Amino acid sequence: MVLDLATDDDDVVRVGACGGWSFAVEYGMGNGGDRLLEISRNGVEAIHLDPSPDHPPTTFSYARDGADVCSFGIGEEVWRWGEQPDLLLPELIAAGVLHPDGEYARPDGESYLDRDRHTLALIETRFNLFLPRDEVVNQRLPAFLI
Repeated sequence: MVLDLATDDDDVVRVGACGGWSFAVEYGMGNGGDRLLEISRNGVEAIHLDPSPDHPPTTFSYARDGADVCSFGIGEEVWRWGEQPDLLLPELIAAGVLHPDGEYARPDGESYLDRDRHTLALIETRFNLFLPRDEVVNQRLPAFLI
């Protein structure tokens, strides 16, 4: 996929819908995460996954009705915040990511990529999310300069 930007200062967002959710994929220094509470007002649910390649960890945030409900770093699930920080605790325990006391359950020698896949899979299942890779990578989607 090639994006032809007017200037290096512009950020681009591509949008679509899948599985009952609308999605936006930001390119550049997008600010969707900063606007999550605004986006989620009036009963709207919003999920933001920030891969944070320059400053790990990847962070997950779930907001509803203008409030941060549950957020945490992928691989740092022991530190959760929001109005309901333990919202996904049963799923994190069932997936073997955390013990019931909230401490890590994964073996020390496990690859961080394998560990992170468990958390991402439970988020996908819990919220019925799936980002259609082929659509995002190979298909034409509406795009907007920010």
